[in-house]
Amino acid sequence: MEAENRINEWIIRFIEGDCPDDRMHELLEWVRESPEHAEILFGMKDLYDRNRFQKGLTEEEIDAGWARIVAECGIRETDLSSEHQRRDAGDPVRRRSRFVLLRRVGISVAACIALVLAFTVSSHLMCQKEWIVVTNDTGSQDHLILPDGSGVWLYYGASISYPEHFEKNRRDIRLTGEAFFDVVADRTRPFVVETSLLEVEVLGTRFNLSASDEAAQVVLESGSVNLGRLEAGEVVRQVLLKPGEMAEVSSRDDGIAVSEVDLQLYLSWKDKYLTVRSQRLEDVMYMLAKSYNTTIRIADRTLCEERLSGRFDQRQPLETIFRIIDSVMPIRYEFDGKTWIILPRQ
Repeated sequence: MEAENRINEWIIRFIEGDCPDDRMHELLEWVRESPEHAEILFGMKDLYDRNRFQKGLTEEEIDAGWARIVAECGIRETDLSSEHQRRDAGDPVRRRSRFVLLRRVGISVAACIALVLAFTVSSHLMCQKEWIVVTNDTGSQDHLILPDGSGVWLYYGASISYPEHFEKNRRDIRLTGEAFFDVVADRTRPFVVETSLLEVEVLGTRFNLSASDEAAQVVLESGSVNLGRLEAGEVVRQVLLKPGEMAEVSSRDDGIAVSEVDLQLYLSWKDKYLTVRSQRLEDVMYMLAKSYNTTIRIADRTLCEERLSGRFDQRQPLETIFRIIDSVMPIRYEFDGKTWIILPRQ
């Protein structure tokens, strides 16, 4: 019974494209033992293919895959002609699987087919895996919910890719640009965000990640984050980040620089309201520039250390916020078409 269960597990993993090489070798030996074993394997594969056909594989895709297997196994097309003539051309759901037809040609090629499928099925499933790509080109922060319930806020121009359904043991995400993540805790499935320079792995936490081909930056609000510095797709250095810390990496070296930061400076862009308490004017302008995706320059450096307290609705036009600040501080503002300029009041 134990051996039977083991074989069943290998067959399922083979059909799903997840059978390791050592298990594939043993499965091939089992297939060679008797025609009945091949019948079991290909019968299960037949059901699987019928299901995938109903889910959207075109006849051309199935024919192309079949032609490849026929060619690689050295089967003559004439050996199959009578079977092709007998199939029901008017009802795709009732068409017999090519793997069932193959059994009529001869079980002797079963091992060859299984070997080809070990690569064909795995590659096909990986290519067919449905990934969703979301790019924020709306001019405002974009909030979305991932399949596991985790929340993501995309900054302007950011792009995120994720599967329609996460794997059983891992939640993979790809990011270009900047995003804030509020990750649902799941100790059995690490949440992994991959960028060109960093791999960020968490179980459940809140963090901000900004990534490009030249640099990456992670700011942790709560929980813990394990950072892996990537080179040629391989992790070469790791760091565990604590709340209130920021990690930075650059394509110019393989290091990870960690420092303590003011979280509000890096996280406020996603919020509807900006609340500041005796904050430096330079810092407030930095946060507003980030939230509104614009450039703000303080022309007189003596204004940078002025302190400001207040609560600003970031859904309002930026000029409205400047008018409010202008009413409580000795400043004025100008806009030259590209940059907002903060000047001393005359």
